[in-house]
Amino acid sequence: MIAAIFDLDGTLYTGHIVRGITQHHQHHRVQRLPLYVYLVSHTALWPLWRLGLLSEAAARDLWARHLGWPVRGWTPAAAESAFRWVAEQYILPRVRADVLARLREHQAAGQRVILTSGTPEPLLAQIGKAIGVHEVVGTRLVEQDGRYTGAAHPPVCQGAGKVARLGTYLRSTGAIAWEQSYAYADSYTDLPLLERVGHPVAVYPDVPLAACARGRGWEILGEETPTKDRRF
Repeated sequence: MIAAIFDLDGTLYTGHIVRGITQHHQHHRVQRLPLYVYLVSHTALWPLWRLGLLSEAAARDLWARHLGWPVRGWTPAAAESAFRWVAEQYILPRVRADVLARLREHQAAGQRVILTSGTPEPLLAQIGKAIGVHEVVGTRLVEQDGRYTGAAHPPVCQGAGKVARLGTYLRSTGAIAWEQSYAYADSYTDLPLLERVGHPVAVYPDVPLAACARGRGWEILGEETPTKDRRF
């Protein structure tokens, strides 16, 4: 079976999931203290990366690993309503039409379409439902006594961890033909995923990924984005 694997932030749509969660919590006036603790502590990673004291991959890993903080203490049922709001009110208006069209082409060809992201998997499932994709692989949130603890199960679905999470998922749902499959991503940190498939596609890539894609002769969908906000 051939698969088409799509990254989320910066690839399928133009925003970032942290901003979607922030908009929801501010609009509904819920969980604002844990949200602000998350934002302040993780925004502090940006200057460390700029100074070369922290790699972009490590920063992204931490952003994703702690993204359960804003829903800490919620039951999955309570969180589902918030996740649906983020999917419908924040994600859908920002979906890239050209990338969605490519996704529909893969669906029309009868190929498996999988969304994968550092985004918490229950939220990614709501996003998938909103755009008509039923297979998602994200970061798994830890539950205890029926509530989210704020922690995440390793590995976080970023970089090499994304490939590992996909591997675990595919072992339970059916293998794919990696050499015939496609992957779409915008960040150089997604190089492990792009290198895993036979048809890598750089989507509105950041500068390092654009250079890599040109050097290797990979398809580039959309323009290189040198001013892309890579903090999130």
